[in-house]
Amino acid sequence: MPNPTYAMEWVIMARKNLETARVLFDANHYTDIIAVEIHQSIEKSMKAVLAYHGVKIPKTHDLIFLYDLCSESLKLGEDALNELLIINDYYEVERYPGPKYYTPEKSEVMQNLEFATMIYNKVKALIGSQP
Repeated sequence: MPNPTYAMEWVIMARKNLETARVLFDANHYTDIIAVEIHQSIEKSMKAVLAYHGVKIPKTHDLIFLYDLCSESLKLGEDALNELLIINDYYEVERYPGPKYYTPEKSEVMQNLEFATMIYNKVKALIGSQP
């Protein structure tokens, strides 16, 4: 059963992460920190789709897994998986130091910020357009 109220709670959380990423990007802040905010915005946007459709929200940060669950509703296009694979690493790799740690280039973060914005807008339109 659709749950637009619960879905909008996820949308609001996604918006906060997206706006934080934008503010940090405009302030020329650390790209690894911005990257985590981008990941969180996309994760919460996808969880909003699942919440809307009444699907139990999985306790995962894996964007590929989440996209598999909501791809019928989102339809992001062919290049989406490549973008999601890059952004998926942000949460694990950028949060903890270690051999895989790197700082993404500003151009990469800008591209992914635009991608996250597109996803957020699609989700907001999807949920907002439903009765």
